[in-house]
Amino acid sequence: MEIGYDVSEFFKLEEQEKKGVVLDILKQGIDKVVKLNNWESRPFDDAYNCVKEASYKNEYVWKKPKSSPNRTYKAEVYINHGLYLCEIYLIVRDKNGQEIVKELVSSTKPDEIIFSYYLGELNWLSNYEVALFNRPKSKYVSVHLKEVFFN
Repeated sequence: MEIGYDVSEFFKLEEQEKKGVVLDILKQGIDKVVKLNNWESRPFDDAYNCVKEASYKNEYVWKKPKSSPNRTYKAEVYINHGLYLCEIYLIVRDKNGQEIVKELVSSTKPDEIIFSYYLGELNWLSNYEVALFNRPKSKYVSVHLKEVFFN
């Protein structure tokens, strides 16, 4: 099943317009599959409308934030999944939710096979150091809060 579109026109559009076109083309394909399989369309329509209401932004916290051993800080992995780029950040917040540090872990193609490599496990190594391990746990990116506070 194919949905026709003139790709050369796509590259002339602004980024926000491209996101709308991609969503609309996906929706056309989904509508065909829904009709073909006699499925309920409401969940798909709701998802489509949510994406539009969010202005096509795909930003989220991966898994649940983790508290430091002394419960003073929380760390989270924040993902900004754009049209051409996926940025993964390690963020540490204080008890009040105030952002203390935001460290870029990776900036890569927005392909889940590629960026999921960086999403292994989030662990506190001490009260002041948190690390995001990659999937095979062979490498990690860490944030040392003592360096943030004393530099």
